[in-house]
Amino acid sequence: MNDSPHNDPTTAPDGVRRRGFLVGAAGLAGAALLAGTTATEAAAAAGGPLRVTSGGRARASVLWWGGGSAGFAAAELRDYLRAITGVRLPLRAVPAPAAAPEGVTGLVALHTGTGGGRITAGRLADAGRELAGAPEDSFTLLGDNTCLLLTGHGDRAPLYAVYALLERAGVRFFAPAYPAYEGHHEHVPATRDLALPAVRHTDRPATGLRRQYAEEGFSHTAASLPPLLDWMAKNRLNTFVHPTDYLGLGVTAYDKVRGVLAREAGKRGLRIETGGHGYDSFLPKAAYPQFYESGGPVFDIYNPEALDAYVGKVVAFLRERPEITVFDCWPPDVGAFQKPVLDRYGTASNAESVVVNELARVLRQELPGVRVERIAYASTVRPPDADHASDPEVIVDFAAYSRNYDGHIGDPAVKANVPFADALRAWRTTHSGPLAMYEYYRRYRWRSLPVHPLATIAGDVAFEAGLGLDGIGMYSEPGDWITYEHVQSLVAALAWDGSLDAEAFLDGYLHARFGDRAVPAMRRYYDLTRLDPDTHAAAALSTAYGQARAALREAAGQVTGAAPRTVLDRLTRNADIALADMRIGLAPAAGAELDAARREYRALVHRNRFNGVCLPNMQAWWRWNGPQGQTPYDDAKIRQDVVDTYASPAAGFGDPGTLVLERGGDAIRLDVEAQDVDFTGHTVHWTATAPEGVRVEPSHGTLKVRGTRGDAQRVAVSAAPDAAAGTRPITLDFRLADGTRLVASQVVADIR
Repeated sequence: MNDSPHNDPTTAPDGVRRRGFLVGAAGLAGAALLAGTTATEAAAAAGGPLRVTSGGRARASVLWWGGGSAGFAAAELRDYLRAITGVRLPLRAVPAPAAAPEGVTGLVALHTGTGGGRITAGRLADAGRELAGAPEDSFTLLGDNTCLLLTGHGDRAPLYAVYALLERAGVRFFAPAYPAYEGHHEHVPATRDLALPAVRHTDRPATGLRRQYAEEGFSHTAASLPPLLDWMAKNRLNTFVHPTDYLGLGVTAYDKVRGVLAREAGKRGLRIETGGHGYDSFLPKAAYPQFYESGGPVFDIYNPEALDAYVGKVVAFLRERPEITVFDCWPPDVGAFQKPVLDRYGTASNAESVVVNELARVLRQELPGVRVERIAYASTVRPPDADHASDPEVIVDFAAYSRNYDGHIGDPAVKANVPFADALRAWRTTHSGPLAMYEYYRRYRWRSLPVHPLATIAGDVAFEAGLGLDGIGMYSEPGDWITYEHVQSLVAALAWDGSLDAEAFLDGYLHARFGDRAVPAMRRYYDLTRLDPDTHAAAALSTAYGQARAALREAAGQVTGAAPRTVLDRLTRNADIALADMRIGLAPAAGAELDAARREYRALVHRNRFNGVCLPNMQAWWRWNGPQGQTPYDDAKIRQDVVDTYASPAAGFGDPGTLVLERGGDAIRLDVEAQDVDFTGHTVHWTATAPEGVRVEPSHGTLKVRGTRGDAQRVAVSAAPDAAAGTRPITLDFRLADGTRLVASQVVADIR
């Protein structure tokens, strides 16, 4: 089993080998050692490889012991080895070892033979020496021709070790198993005969907080969470963050997904974090007006009764949900606190300290297993004064919302970032507790545009590592995961190892994902999509996106196999949406050209919203509706409709979204379209209900969809001569053949 030369680009000063994207990229060659092995690994290889399968028969067993992820990790190892070889290995639990190393709560092992086996005390002691002084989540792989031990510190370590071994065997964990990938979310090699070289490999995380956020949760569902948490564990992340109730709307709410989240996180040993913006989620103004005499948006923090009520509500919430280990005690998502609060405490950060520190104090007494987090964001981006210093046990999440992504956060030449770098340094100087980054490398306001600031991301992490930060996290949406696939992979890899060579990591990703011939074109694609859309005009972005689409077309001619073709198809669809988005920005301020651009953009977003490349979030709604058609950011119905469509097996809509009808005039074309959400194929029946005086012909029909192949039916819509003028909705109802009702869609009839 040989590494590609660019496979392990960095070795830490302490000699611990760091994970690269293509460890084991050459596939399976059991008699060979990994290229770049250390001297100790080479010495361990003297006994030859461990035979796992040969001649279509099992030659080894999977053993496991312990809690945390150990049992699940053993099953994962068995199942992936079966996928690689076609052979199902025996799986056995073994008795507790007499003396497990300190910090080890579980282990997995591959042992030669199918009749049993044991993990010797000497091998466990060896693991203990490898892990001595290592932080939580560190893991080790220790193997010779008789036994390969996979273990580490803490509940997640056995699972991390199993995935590290599978990577060495050529498995690639590109993305979660979302339907839009059509099975091409990862690569599993195939061989009948598998032998694993002897190994002595220990790896440890650079940071303790490696997070993935659901954030606004437009496309996160109970069905999307298991594959997301699966990908997180495979990429060494350790904490999933879901809001308690985003904006207090009852749409993206923790309790709606609590069961599946607790189950899936629990078997992998992942932490669960909740909370988020809004003290008012626990102390709503409508229910407690007496605590908002200062006028809001935050409750009267200086009122002891109000503060006690808020803390009591949070503690009760957490006590009933023991799976939660971190609570985000964030103020409302507002630009400023009200004057009476600021008059009392001087700054918003000081006021936030009052709330956070009191909650931390109470939780230490009543629920000591739960950590509290505060956010450095907007008016609280700078640390509090010394007399309101943050409790040292509180986690600080630093969110540089309005920064620039054309350069890293510590670059003094990028003027927009200088205040954030100064504030980050100030936090590191004044706060002795954990300090982590909340990053926006995939932003809602970018409307799923292809933005890949890879050099900026690497520069950010290097700067933050120099300050001794303790973690990083970013949010995701399944709806446009494919657009940001490599960004997500890179951020996860850098969270584990901040010294990772991002250029080498990209090179390894491109070779593994698209094949050698397509690499030059794909490198151009990523270079052309590095620009921050907030700092570049539509003309420059349009040129870059047009050239990026051409690079994708060139790459498509260089690839073989369904996997790269599928990903390139999705990225090309995303480029088409980006170009349509730019045509809105380039069109004159009013007139037919702008209307046509908005209609085209809306149709492309709707047709591709389940293909993994775009998300119809609030900013996208604003883009196709324009200033006159914008709805409030906290419009609960729009959000709920989007959430419900992603949770449905299929969906439909009408194109265009607005029809201008002349009374007694010619009929106008409307396309009724349907799409496959879960990629299992569906027959969708539709019915149109029109307002009085409006005729839809035909008024019902049947559409068949599968995967990316949607279906459409053209209908004619007209207004009677006596129809009342004004705007009224045409409702399109959709259902499956079994009667399951889907989310209805509306088309506006503008009768003139």
